[in-house]
Order: sequence, then C-alpha cells, then structure tokens
Amino acid sequence: MPAVSDASPLILLEKADCLRLLEKLFGKILIPPAVDKEWLRPGGYITPQWLSVVNLSKDALHVAEDMSQRIDRGEAEAIALFSSVKADWLLLDDLKARRHAMSLGIPVVGTLGILVAARQKGMIPKLAPVLDILKSSRFYISDETFKKALMLVNEAD
Repeated sequence: MPAVSDASPLILLEKADCLRLLEKLFGKILIPPAVDKEWLRPGGYITPQWLSVVNLSKDALHVAEDMSQRIDRGEAEAIALFSSVKADWLLLDDLKARRHAMSLGIPVVGTLGILVAARQKGMIPKLAPVLDILKSSRFYISDETFKKALMLVNEAD
C-alpha cells in the first residue's frame, strides 16, 4: 500500500526517530523533487530503499504549477504525483493543502494519524512521549487534539 508524502511528515517523523514507521505502515513512499529539496538532511544521508524520488510527468508538472498558486510547491507536487501514480494515501499536514487534496477525492493522512495508526498496531510503545517530542519541535497540536489522540490509543487519563 504505497503512499506519496509531503515533506512535513518526513521531517517530523525523523525528528521523533519514527521515520521507519512509514515503511512498516505503507511499504513504499514516493516523493516528488520539490519535497526532496524541502526535506533537508545532513550530508552523507543515504535514502532508504523504501523511499523513492519520482519525477513528475509533463502533465503532472503543469498541474503542480497551477496548484502552487494556492498552496506550497512541495504540497502541490505531492498532490500532482499522487494523482498520476497508483498510491493509496497522501501524507500531508498543512490544512489548506489537505482540504484541497480531499476536495479532489484524495485520501489524506497526517503525521498525527500516522502515529495513531502505528500505536494502534503496536509499532510504538506509547504515543504521548512521541507527541511531546513533536510539540517541542514546533509541531502544533491543540490540547484537545492531543487528548483525543491519546483516547484513540487508550492512553488517556
């Protein structure tokens, strides 16, 4: 069940040392060139085998250019790539881009949804410590959403 990703889930999951969850949950992750550029990694970084940078077709590139008037270039390329390949999910956090993708009928999941799914499948022992790491890394999550996520994985007080 491959997925196309924007940079945000990659960056956040890497900060929380949870990047491998993507392979476990989705098998293969595809990213467009703009996302690869946004996802800044230290020199000498070896791209995991389960992650592929996929160039956009001419048509998808035109779609991305049109969308980039309304949303970030990486998000626009991720949506255009999803629409041109066979993928099951689009991994995306930005609310405006998520709304746009969902208006196109694209199934979207964000970093929080990925972590909840991983916790429900026993891939991480606890969700709360991971969310605390992300919050300290400038990932905005309201207290209400934090509590709802913990309830979903039976970690609520």
